[in-house]
Amino acid sequence: MACSLNIISKIDDLSRIRAVLLPHLLDSIVDNDYQTTTDTDATEDDEIPTAESVARTAALLSTSGKKKNKISRDRNQWLNDCQLAFSPTLNLLVIGFDQHIVVSTAKSKVSSHEQSNFIASFDTKLQVESNERITSVLCIPVASSVKRSSHEWTCVIVGFTTGYVRMYTEDGILLFSQIFHDESVAQLKCHTQFPSPIRSLTEQPDELYIRYISSILVVIDGLSLYQLLKVCRDHVLKSSNLLSSTSPQLSFKKWSFPDQNQVFDFVPAGLITDNRFDQFCVASMRGGYQAQIRAVPPLFSRLVTIGAEPYCNFYYCAEGAQMPHLTEVAFALADKVKSSVVSAVSRFFPLKQATTNTENRKVKIESDTKLDSRFCVRDLRRHGEKIIISPGLHIAAVCDSFGRIIIYDVHRGIAIRMFKGYREAEIGFIQIEESTVRDTSMSLLSKKSALFLVIHAPKRQLVEIWGCQQGARVAAFNVSKNSRLIYLEHYTLGWATSGSNSSKLSHYKQCILLEENGDIKTFEIPFHLILSDRNNQRAHDLMVVRQVRRLLKDSSDDNDSLKTDIHQQRKRLLSLDSQSEILDILFHTDYLNLNTLRMFIDESLVDLEKTGHHRNPQECVHLQDFCDNALNLLNIYTAIEQCRTDNLSYLHKGEDLFSKEDFQSELNLTDDETTLYYQLFEKTYNNQNDNRKKKVHFLDETNLLISNFTFGQFQSMFLSSRHMHSIDNQLEIKSTINSEDFSSLGLYLFSSWFWFSDIDNIEEKFRSYLQLIHLKNDDVVLLCLHSLLSIPLTLPKAIHIWKKIFSIIYSMNNNKNLLKSILEKSANALTTLLLTLIFRLYDNEMNLTILVRRLSALVAIQNLYLSIKNNNESIDFKSSEFTVESIFIKHRYDYLLELITRRMMEVSMEPSCLVIVSNDSNLNSFQIHYKQSNRYFNLGNLLLCRQILPHTFEPTVLLVYCSWICMTIWHKQLISPTNPTSVTTTRTPIDLFNLSLLFYNHIQIGIVKQNLGTLLWHTYIRPRIVTLTQLIEKIGKVPKDRLCYKELHLNEKDLIIFLEQLSKNFFNTFIDSIYNQLNEIPIFNNDDVWQSNAIVVSSDPAEPISPFTNLFSTSSVSEQIEQQNSLLELVMEQKPANGHLVLHHDKLIFILYYLMYYHIKSIRPYSLFDSKGIHAFFTDLYSHPLVTDDVDGAISNKRQLFFARLLNTIFEQHDNTQQFDEKIFDNIVRLSTDMLVDHEYIRRHYISLLYAYNYDSLAINEENRIYDRQALAFQLLIIAGLRLNYLIEGNIDATTKMSSKSLEVRAKISSTLKTWLTSLVTLVDYKVQPCSLDAIQTMLTRIACYLPQTNLSQSNLAQEMLELVNHLKR
Repeated sequence: MACSLNIISKIDDLSRIRAVLLPHLLDSIVDNDYQTTTDTDATEDDEIPTAESVARTAALLSTSGKKKNKISRDRNQWLNDCQLAFSPTLNLLVIGFDQHIVVSTAKSKVSSHEQSNFIASFDTKLQVESNERITSVLCIPVASSVKRSSHEWTCVIVGFTTGYVRMYTEDGILLFSQIFHDESVAQLKCHTQFPSPIRSLTEQPDELYIRYISSILVVIDGLSLYQLLKVCRDHVLKSSNLLSSTSPQLSFKKWSFPDQNQVFDFVPAGLITDNRFDQFCVASMRGGYQAQIRAVPPLFSRLVTIGAEPYCNFYYCAEGAQMPHLTEVAFALADKVKSSVVSAVSRFFPLKQATTNTENRKVKIESDTKLDSRFCVRDLRRHGEKIIISPGLHIAAVCDSFGRIIIYDVHRGIAIRMFKGYREAEIGFIQIEESTVRDTSMSLLSKKSALFLVIHAPKRQLVEIWGCQQGARVAAFNVSKNSRLIYLEHYTLGWATSGSNSSKLSHYKQCILLEENGDIKTFEIPFHLILSDRNNQRAHDLMVVRQVRRLLKDSSDDNDSLKTDIHQQRKRLLSLDSQSEILDILFHTDYLNLNTLRMFIDESLVDLEKTGHHRNPQECVHLQDFCDNALNLLNIYTAIEQCRTDNLSYLHKGEDLFSKEDFQSELNLTDDETTLYYQLFEKTYNNQNDNRKKKVHFLDETNLLISNFTFGQFQSMFLSSRHMHSIDNQLEIKSTINSEDFSSLGLYLFSSWFWFSDIDNIEEKFRSYLQLIHLKNDDVVLLCLHSLLSIPLTLPKAIHIWKKIFSIIYSMNNNKNLLKSILEKSANALTTLLLTLIFRLYDNEMNLTILVRRLSALVAIQNLYLSIKNNNESIDFKSSEFTVESIFIKHRYDYLLELITRRMMEVSMEPSCLVIVSNDSNLNSFQIHYKQSNRYFNLGNLLLCRQILPHTFEPTVLLVYCSWICMTIWHKQLISPTNPTSVTTTRTPIDLFNLSLLFYNHIQIGIVKQNLGTLLWHTYIRPRIVTLTQLIEKIGKVPKDRLCYKELHLNEKDLIIFLEQLSKNFFNTFIDSIYNQLNEIPIFNNDDVWQSNAIVVSSDPAEPISPFTNLFSTSSVSEQIEQQNSLLELVMEQKPANGHLVLHHDKLIFILYYLMYYHIKSIRPYSLFDSKGIHAFFTDLYSHPLVTDDVDGAISNKRQLFFARLLNTIFEQHDNTQQFDEKIFDNIVRLSTDMLVDHEYIRRHYISLLYAYNYDSLAINEENRIYDRQALAFQLLIIAGLRLNYLIEGNIDATTKMSSKSLEVRAKISSTLKTWLTSLVTLVDYKVQPCSLDAIQTMLTRIACYLPQTNLSQSNLAQEMLELVNHLKR
């Protein structure tokens, strides 16, 4: 695969562009056109030239004969005289000359195979001042802030002789105009982030560089430029004339180079930081003995300039050494009206007047900062003409006046290579990334990139491609004389700023070739050419290997034609390593039969024998070993396939479960063991039958051979023979094999023996088969057991078959701990239990009783876990979590409880099913079902787990863990709502909190409930109460919903529910457990399956250990994880809670709840407590701070006012059409009593509100609870007066029909009563609702009874109002 130069686009109307930019070449265009028409055969429709036109043309040619050669030369070289700029994405082309500019856009492709051509969209004259000329043009794609890793639009930047730099949209609208220096702009360059992850360089900032003719360089910060362009373009899209004063400003730096006489070109070499050694060297060289050394090496911006005296200069500017300048606010934008009238061809021109007016202003030009050179390369006779830098910023290429191209190492500042004979050359770099199609999992650090140098020698009409740094020439192309090589040094502006973190280098063009006829070509360079030249053996063989792959891919069957083609390709190979590579490809081709593979192996051995003396001895040995090993594996594979085919007639999978009597007799079990273990097998068998009835089932006996391997798969599992050190040609499995492949290999080797029905001959045949496969004994044991334990559970009809197989395996293995370790790591618990019971028959040395108990418990646990589900739900069962090793050895019992309780939370199980206890030992537990609306739970599985592990599945233990896990999940969902936990519950966080308290309330043991409540309060509840209290204290009012969510991760609605559940549910139960608990102290024991985790170590030091022992385990069994205290231990370690302190917090929770629920303002919770009470808040509940509610009068008055405001707010927010709930007031009275507030005062205010809101019947009932009725009468007299005054003032509803008597009533009222009624409005802070006269009369009658006879004034007012009511009723 060689380099190629491909046409990717074309400039269609190049002659039109030339006519616009260089009109003095029009004569040549006419000449060309005439020659074209006369040389073409005329048709009937063509216009034949007349004699007059021919004579006129001949005269024109004769008068211009002297200028013909010059015009022809200018016509061919006109592109070299123009300012040319391509967008790196090849979507825009800008050509400028003198005062004119032409913008061409690429026509969008209809298909991926269609070539996109450039078509001139518009041309215009950019002159603003009479003497202004275009000197430089640049196209920069601007990144999109919405769609990552793509550009949104392209900015056109133009430099002028007046020093102005103007920026336009791709549609020709001026965005920004600024002058940084009052000299002609010589060059525009831009540096952006390189769009490839393969880069060992820190992220570089985006920057725009403007070079002026007097060696002045302006560096514009890319971030500020990106923001300014974005704002300007947004204003243009909104048709706005001017930018606001808050528009972003350009940040730039201005440098000069006094150490260099002339600067012809420059490149930015990125941000770097010196190491300590380089820092000391530079400081010593520049500062001498008294140089000051910074503690941290500074960050430098590195620049490389070329020119004259010196020839090449390296500048290092420390970041922060110069403060950046800020431009004035951008001001030049196109007018909306003018832009809509003028056509697209002249869209630049209408800006002339507006821009001139603004640019005629006095513009402040910042002074430059002199930049000192760190070191330089001096050559008095040599002048640098052009310099470019590689995308990685580590290699620079320089063209000089002697026709040399010199490659520099930028980091070390030395020349590393020189090319001679390239005058007026054009150069560019191309970076090629290694293809990762072969291995998509390759990390970025392991990916490689290749750098190539492209040289265009116009005098030789040649383009060459060289490998960097010391590589050979890999390609050369002949091109036209006036071609131009264009190196696109920048990519997308704001690529990193817009938030994108990925892009593809293939979206951009690094180097393109523009032919004089308008063709645009790009270079395709294979990555492997960087390795060496085209004659390299490896490159040649790589092409042959790819050809063989293509042949195998195009064919689908094994035929003679394919064999002949592959044979011919093999003869072309030069290296022996490629021979083994092709053989490996053939091995992994499924449709090639074994005879074909054997033929190619034999051919390789024959060729090696003939030509081996000419080859590298090491390569010969390698190929010889590879072929011998492949031939050995092929023979074994053929024998295994034959054996599997022969055994197929003896295979029979039993559909019936073995009987209980056979189960007991074959395994020598007791009656109790038989009853317990057999029900586990029977349960699984019944579940399988139920599932089989629900699903469509096709019986296929060939499925008994579970795994089928091709030879390529089989061969890839084993090491080649050069790594083998065993005898008798034993195969050695690769140590890097994964667990899935290891199980597949075991199933392939042994699945044909698991249901072998010939019981009499199985032992002899199985032993001969084991000798056939040539594997180590330990590997045979591991493969057989892993394959048996990895299949879907299908129990044998006769246990005797598995006993025979296991006895043979047991006799082959000397390491008994290896067998036990495999059984402990298996997730197939029921099959493992059966094998362990068989294992116990043959081994009397190891104590397998505890393993049997663990496995039986594991089976029951798996059944329980799978039965906790919603109806028709598929459970994501992670079998790796349910093994003996993970549950009983590496973890304690709390790990199991957490798995089970988390599963219960996923289906939102109710607490009532956990407290059910069965007293009937003979109960058929598999028939007990707990059904809810959409849930299914088999209580029998829970009772069976409780029978095997009575302490672990005790109801109190389950309730404690459910409550704790629920609260934990609630907390995690609040702090991380996007990825809270592995639990996939459909409940909202507040539902989980309520469910946690529900489990908590079902706990029956008082001391457990008290300690768990203390733990829940300290861990999860207290931090949020502290935050809420401090928040209200700080802002002095109830926080809004946004602030609640920001600080507490709870919205206002959920926060109110949270406080309500705490005040009315949690604290009531918590306080009850403190004061009403019995003196019982529960003892939580551990089941013995967790009490024997000691690992038996073999006494034989030479006992072999297989490398695949821990293949199915995440870590070694011997690694005991350091465990913290379990939840039960933490609960029982809690100190007794101080009941008085709990009541103190309960009061605060109630106050917070009332504040949040009723939105009461201007109340700070701490203002209702004294300093001692405030300091007691949020201390540990087992502490005993000095807390009392006997506070001073000021705080007591605040409490009375708080409860009065609370009652006022409750009645204001209550719907008067509904009956008032008296329980609300009961809770308030209880809280006020606990806070030592006068409950008589609260009740009197409550009765007043009941009368004010027309709940007279409730008020009459409540009056019977008042002791001081005289004080009540004084308050109620005010309410009665307000009621009566409401009627007198005319605010009467239609039912009273009294408006005609208003004047008469007012005339009969005494002045004393009238004055008193008028003053009542200011005596209450709540509204009094209108009522009937009967209600007022009844109320006044009761008031008169309560008033003391000694208070004549009040009695007289009451009597007069009563008479007035009687008068109104007439």
